[in-house]
Amino acid sequence: PKPILHRGGCNLSFAGLKTAVLKISKQIKTVQEKYDLAASFQHTIEEILYKKSKLALKEFKKINKNGNIFVVAGGVAANKKIREVLKKVCEEENFKSVFPHTNLCGDNAAMIAMVGLEKFKLNQFDNLDFPAKPRWSLDENAIFLKGAGVKL
Repeated sequence: PKPILHRGGCNLSFAGLKTAVLKISKQIKTVQEKYDLAASFQHTIEEILYKKSKLALKEFKKINKNGNIFVVAGGVAANKKIREVLKKVCEEENFKSVFPHTNLCGDNAAMIAMVGLEKFKLNQFDNLDFPAKPRWSLDENAIFLKGAGVKL
């Protein structure tokens, strides 16, 4: 399945795809089927990211005539094929693509662990009675990390 590929504007979700892969993976009998499933999963994600990124860049151009830089970061930016696909979209839409070096493409868990380590070194502990903050601003993170002596 290709969840919300033809609707939902720029929104995307891999929930249905991940569920389908899980179900299919339980029926795999051969190593070749495992490889085929992995390749199909990768291809489907590339297709979804291509289409949704292309749409997002077009929408962005409607509201910002001067912007033309597309930054991809996090764990997904380490995937070479996804990088190729997103570079292609950028070329087609006249955007400059920016990717960090692959050794800097950590996932969120690694980044959260890094912040935890720095706080531990500073003997800064929380009593965990604060609400979850899923949209913690990058500015707040940068201020904290600079204060902890982390070079950004």
